[in-house]
Amino acid sequence: MPKTGLSASAAVSLVLIIACAVPAQETVFEYPCYLVDAYEPNDKGWTGMGINGLYPVHVVPEKWLVGPPPSQFSGVTMPPDHWVELRFRNPIVDGPGEDIIITELGRAGEKALIFLTDGAGREYLLNAVTAADTGGELPTTMKIDIARASLPFEPVAVRILGTDYGGLAPGFDVANVRARVNAYCGPKACKPCPVDTAHNVPVTETVLSWVPGSFATKHNVYFGKSPNDVDVNAAPVLSPDQPQDANTYDPPILELGTTYYWRIDEVNQADPNSPWTGDIWTFKTTDYLILDDFEFYDSGDNRIYDTWKPIDQAFVSPSQDPDPVHKGGQSMSLAYYVDPVFTSEAARIFSPPTDWLTTGARSIEVFFRGKADNRTDVQMYLAVGDGNNTTVVPYDGDSSDLKIENWLPWRLNLAELAGVDLSEVRYMAIGFRCDPSLQRCDGKGAVYFDDIRLYPRWCFEEYRPLPDFNGDCVVGYQDLKQMTDDWLLKGYNVYPAAAPPAGPVAWYRFDGDVADSTGNTEGKMLGNPEFVQGVYGQAISLDGWEDAVEMVRAVYLFYGIKNEITIAFWQYGFDSPHHTDTLFCSDYTYGLKDPAVALNLGCWRRPGRYNWDCGQPWSFQNRVSGAHKLESEWTGRWNHWAFTKDRQAGQDPNKGVMKVFLNGQLHDSRTAAHSSISQIKSFQIGKGWYGAYDGLIDDFRIYDYALTGPEIVHVATNGTGIFDLPLLSPIDLNNDDIINFGDFAILADHWLENHLWP
Repeated sequence: MPKTGLSASAAVSLVLIIACAVPAQETVFEYPCYLVDAYEPNDKGWTGMGINGLYPVHVVPEKWLVGPPPSQFSGVTMPPDHWVELRFRNPIVDGPGEDIIITELGRAGEKALIFLTDGAGREYLLNAVTAADTGGELPTTMKIDIARASLPFEPVAVRILGTDYGGLAPGFDVANVRARVNAYCGPKACKPCPVDTAHNVPVTETVLSWVPGSFATKHNVYFGKSPNDVDVNAAPVLSPDQPQDANTYDPPILELGTTYYWRIDEVNQADPNSPWTGDIWTFKTTDYLILDDFEFYDSGDNRIYDTWKPIDQAFVSPSQDPDPVHKGGQSMSLAYYVDPVFTSEAARIFSPPTDWLTTGARSIEVFFRGKADNRTDVQMYLAVGDGNNTTVVPYDGDSSDLKIENWLPWRLNLAELAGVDLSEVRYMAIGFRCDPSLQRCDGKGAVYFDDIRLYPRWCFEEYRPLPDFNGDCVVGYQDLKQMTDDWLLKGYNVYPAAAPPAGPVAWYRFDGDVADSTGNTEGKMLGNPEFVQGVYGQAISLDGWEDAVEMVRAVYLFYGIKNEITIAFWQYGFDSPHHTDTLFCSDYTYGLKDPAVALNLGCWRRPGRYNWDCGQPWSFQNRVSGAHKLESEWTGRWNHWAFTKDRQAGQDPNKGVMKVFLNGQLHDSRTAAHSSISQIKSFQIGKGWYGAYDGLIDDFRIYDYALTGPEIVHVATNGTGIFDLPLLSPIDLNNDDIINFGDFAILADHWLENHLWP
């Protein structure tokens, strides 16, 4: 039977766009092959321009930005804090002139930051770009030369971060992205798509492609779910006949949440060196399959009631803000009226039929939300049919749930659909009918539905056992290891404290003003910061947009800081959409000058990353970077941070030490950080290189030497050495503020429990 895509958001077009068998060192421009990641902080779904340029419409970055664009009018809108990371088949290389070309729609001066990344978490801020501001609907083409970038990794991806609300479609409107890559493969196949180690690959409509080796005339394809399926002893696929002419392979329907392996051997029967054995590539499929997320219906040719047919007394309509939406920008409202004669049902016909069985799906999930005035003497049900048989399964919860004005998951084990051929699903319906267990039957109301998905055997949050720290629904070795790593951690701690030998050179207490207690460099407020209760007296509250504190005489302060520095403060981040926060930063010019001193906390995603940069010229050798273990390390509570550098400490060749202290304890460090702290002419607290900080700061200090651990403890606690803070770790299972045998006993009680469902 034919494979069918189940929704536009579940499919990704993987398009071969690179020339084959070109000479070594020849470069070509290509479109991205893979979406590494995308972040939409408002959880309302992505919007942009449709194929005909209509705005706003719901868009999927995978469809709009991977491969050639759907049309010259299509685009993805990225307001502040929205970002996408797009990967190319091969590393991006420097060539004559521009190396990255970005097309932005509209001419309203929209802005974005452009990063090069390794596709695995490391990024380099390459430049800031601004669209033309001459008005009109013409696109702006922005070209970037990467010759200046000196990276410790091969750049394979471009990350674009929106930074403003400009334009009629508020935000930076990405139409397409291209980058220069080396097009030469050598004798082996190269440039796989999906790229090697790709995740979230759709289980339908995915075609594998590659660039042929230099001498290949045919290709042997190896494919399977085990490394043994593609090793030197494996046989190629049976269909199509091997070797094959095409440099693409259309696999059977893939299974959800499964890792696949593939290899391409290049063949030229006229060459004695043939075949050329290829590398083994892998990808992992998506964990769920979207049947409908209700995002693509409109008032034009794609009306919701043309797909979800109302039957009897049902009325179907799309619901948008301010109406309830579970995720994205739209849900479906189903108004019902039920009596002994009439039912109410919204039915969808799949033509051609869809295959739920081969994907490995074992459950279906529907989110619904009721209304307080709904009549509940009815029975809600889900019906699924294959054209010959239809099975109706009633909602297994209480009918009073139809009055709850919160989103609730309705999950159904597909095994309950007995008699239906799940490889040939043609019919699905959500409906309301008389409840046979009730004497009365006269119900009416409206229920919202959203995000209908298929899952394999899966770990749902509400089924997880308490000691399942890694989220796989099984209590085992990995959970025990996490407990061991945090063993004897506690909230109340007393550490050795030693008074620093000299005071700070800048000290902002933020007790109602931005005065410097040392008198060396006064602060100047930018925006409209507020002052609220802090750790000691008051703290400054910054909005993550315009608020900041500028050091008036920073050039004089930092003139005396060349070899050592400490920056220490108390910090309380807000749980907000901002995940590109810069807490402090020295002067910079995008594309020309990087900051000598900068700090980012909670970057990119929850729980996010931290970056402590110190040294000029900027380099990765003068950066301490890592992932926050827990979100509470930077948001939702007070934490004390201290960042030090001593460029003359240590022994050659590792002279130069940078350290990070969290709540009085060494958190991270690195050696060989020997660049000087120089060329600083300005300095801001609350704004900088990656964006603006959203949260509170108290007791901000700068020292012109590197404090020791006990000295940092003294500074943070006013000499007491006491850190009385809630325990960071969720492994404190019995909530006694210490991780010990009491928590181990709870873990042991759940040992080897498996709560995967169904």
